[in-house]
Amino acid sequence: MRLPGGILRDGVRRRDFAFRPLTGVVELVLAEAAEENSPMPARVTKALAAALEHVGGELPLPATVAALSVGDRQFLMARLAVEFGLGETWFTAPCRRCGERFDFAVDYRNLPVKEAGPGYPFAEVETSLGRCRFRVPSGADQEILAGLADDRAAIPCLVKCCLVALAGRRVEDPLPSGDMMEAFSPGDVARIEAALEEAAPEVAVSVQAACPACGTAHGIDVDPYRILYNRLGEGLLREIHILASTYHWSEAEILGLSLHRRRRYLDLIDEARGMTRSGRGT
Repeated sequence: MRLPGGILRDGVRRRDFAFRPLTGVVELVLAEAAEENSPMPARVTKALAAALEHVGGELPLPATVAALSVGDRQFLMARLAVEFGLGETWFTAPCRRCGERFDFAVDYRNLPVKEAGPGYPFAEVETSLGRCRFRVPSGADQEILAGLADDRAAIPCLVKCCLVALAGRRVEDPLPSGDMMEAFSPGDVARIEAALEEAAPEVAVSVQAACPACGTAHGIDVDPYRILYNRLGEGLLREIHILASTYHWSEAEILGLSLHRRRRYLDLIDEARGMTRSGRGT
């Protein structure tokens, strides 16, 4: 598989990526990221930097991962959930028409993905200040927005973050009349949002599910970052305890095992005890 967006370097868009072998070391970092009291964008950056072997032909340094488009980061987190065996998830929702509760499954392997549009990662927009160039929002932009105290400042802040060239001038150059970015009209902002949405890759964050009782269709939100809510840490520490108690291995030795091999040993322990574990990793 390839990223829906990718990294642009020297005019070439690189979309390749690979995850590291999924050992307990990676799982522990994901568990720690899930428990951190930091904004979600920062936790996603930490998780992907630990889980990726490479992305776009580059090492997954935190700065590189943070610079990925929002859509690419959501795509990678959804794929990471699949790698950990969390692809299919069951949800329960109430029908807003008949009131009946119903169950439905979401398969993260089949979430619709919109490829990046022409010109990615940039979009040219005609504004009242002249023709401007923007880049699609990134994880680093999300981290900045997460630190805002006033939600009303989010759109102006995002426009400022994504602005690359204003009326032919690079944003690094001195701008006439101070910071002209505040002079964008509401119509400008609407055009900017539309252009960035067309250029940016996207992963579906909602799915359609019909109530089996009355047939009413519902839009159900899907969280691409669900692996950070799966309480991996509790299960991992319990598995380390069982393996250490049985085989007397060190924590480092256990964390170095692949996910599949670690769980196979746990199955063998259960078999020796006359137990059967079902649904491990779900």
